[in-house]
Amino acid sequence: MKKILLVALALTLGFAANAQFESAKKVATKGASKDLPTWSPIHTPFSSNDIYGNPVNVADTLAAGKYIVVDYSATWCGPCYRFHNSKVLEAIHNQMPNVCVLWVEADNSTTLNDIYGTGSNTQGDWTHYSNGDSVSYRIIDCASCESMIDPTGYVPAVYFVTPSGYFCHIYGEDWGVYIDQPASEAISNINSLINNAPQPGVVPTIDIQGPTTVINGSQVTFTANIVSVDAVTDISWSATGNTFTTSGSGNTFTTGWTTDGDYTVTLTVTNTTGTSTKTINVHVFSWNWGNTMTYGPSINEASAGFRFNSGSTSTWGAMFPAQFMTGRQYLNNVEFYAIGTMNYTLDVYQGGETTPETKIYTRTMKGNGEGWQTMNISGALPLDQTKNLWISLTAPHAAGYVMSLFMQNSDYYYSGDPNGCWAKSSSGWTTMAAMGYEVTWAIRATTGNNPSAGINTIGNIEMDIYPNPTTGIVNIEAEGLQNVEVIDITGRVVMTTTENTVNISNLSNGVYMVRVSTINGTGMQKVVKR
Repeated sequence: MKKILLVALALTLGFAANAQFESAKKVATKGASKDLPTWSPIHTPFSSNDIYGNPVNVADTLAAGKYIVVDYSATWCGPCYRFHNSKVLEAIHNQMPNVCVLWVEADNSTTLNDIYGTGSNTQGDWTHYSNGDSVSYRIIDCASCESMIDPTGYVPAVYFVTPSGYFCHIYGEDWGVYIDQPASEAISNINSLINNAPQPGVVPTIDIQGPTTVINGSQVTFTANIVSVDAVTDISWSATGNTFTTSGSGNTFTTGWTTDGDYTVTLTVTNTTGTSTKTINVHVFSWNWGNTMTYGPSINEASAGFRFNSGSTSTWGAMFPAQFMTGRQYLNNVEFYAIGTMNYTLDVYQGGETTPETKIYTRTMKGNGEGWQTMNISGALPLDQTKNLWISLTAPHAAGYVMSLFMQNSDYYYSGDPNGCWAKSSSGWTTMAAMGYEVTWAIRATTGNNPSAGINTIGNIEMDIYPNPTTGIVNIEAEGLQNVEVIDITGRVVMTTTENTVNISNLSNGVYMVRVSTINGTGMQKVVKR
């Protein structure tokens, strides 16, 4: 599973048909990705005029067998201007006769004067370079021209378009183009893209997107990524060991397993040239929750602030499936990780598969700053153990930029369950997994079978676990320590002790959770064994 590493990054996303960034454009910088290009079919090729009134027709250019490098930029963008003055695009345009370079001003708030460097919202003259040389490629002022591709929401955004009608994003990639790149390297990279671009007369290039770790009893969906210039004539799916009723329709396949083990999902795609097959391995495990049901069991370096820009509030939550609710008669408290001091509203629902159904509890509480926020439920809340349990949280984001916290989940158990990352917009509820984000909200729901027990004895505690990472010895400092459990990535308790020192040297290297129970409550922390 591909990891999302977000360090000191605040994302602002809103929901429409797709997630979009709050401001019209943000500035992208070079990453360190080694991934291969992701090819997608272009939408309607644009037709426009350059700033000198000359017609530009992308469809005609592609029909002539030429490749296109198109740079969507904004005149106010400093990195865009630096990339412009590096003359990488100039070198591609002048030295590669089979490639047409187009520069597009994609922010509709700028003017033609900004392109010439005489406006109030510009870094300089985009028709020339800093040494006075004139730009030789076509310059277009056309914000609507982004509709040809799927915009990243960032500038600069540079795309490579093939005569066969496919495109890939290439800015910031080691195999693409980036700021301060030697022109010779950029040309070499474009030649490699040409040699590996989708072509007619080739079998489909295919991949499968979907979880490689799945909770026993969960229904999951896999999606096909298919690149084929020739017409696709058949798409078929299969899975080993699945005991759920499966359904596959074209690019998606839904299935599930009720027995722990390792299984496979296979996709077969045929076009008029031939057939391609792709198989992925899927590990199925039982979810052993205990009294405290937790999504995102710890916060680490991959956590980051998050909010939605639809309206004045953000609403996020988790759905605990009914198959795991047996024996959970009461909800005693809810904890969630957030970083604000504004008022947070907790809503508890039961029922519903893709949206909460019946509200059974609500409470509003002022946040205490960054950390776990605890909402105790007085007297405990009776639960219907046959229905899904929804924990929904809402906070206003007008008072602060970052409202809630999410985290990378690929090192943790539960990573195969998208129900830990539901979010609400004006159009309804969706999962962050459906939006392409491999994240899990940090939410805990503690249950019990005693309505008078309350949750005051099971909460977040102060503790220190070190060294971390460790090669064997783990020391635990916690007042009133009663019990320590070491849990592996499948949720299985592999060690138990009442001592404040645990030796995990005999365990395999990897990620474990250490659950500490004290007279004051229970806490959990990730430990890496090396």
